[in-house]
Amino acid sequence: MHKIDSFPSEDGHIESILIGADVVKVSFQTWNCRQLLLIFHEVDSVEAYHAVNEDIGEYKEVVLTQNRKQYEFYSLWEDRVVLMIKAQSLELYQVGSNGEINSALFDVGYDYIGGQEPPSM
Repeated sequence: MHKIDSFPSEDGHIESILIGADVVKVSFQTWNCRQLLLIFHEVDSVEAYHAVNEDIGEYKEVVLTQNRKQYEFYSLWEDRVVLMIKAQSLELYQVGSNGEINSALFDVGYDYIGGQEPPSM
């Protein structure tokens, strides 16, 4: 797993979205099977329109204020936003390639979003 500086220009699809307290984790796989994990911090809002498994053709970052951005994922087939997240920051990681669905979420550890401890079994 290694941190990357910018979202790749490659098409792909969103595998899953986990929403927690002020944090959102998105598992993304590019068309050439690179697995990415996007971690949004200090999240204000999330709007999703059938985003999971939707083919993504374009990604945009819009600066709203000095401390806030809007992250937008557009459908490959239609000119519409399928996922929009307003947050303070974004961390991007490439966590592998040619793996199974949602494996990107688990490659960074099994801790829960928001610093919560997992329930004991």
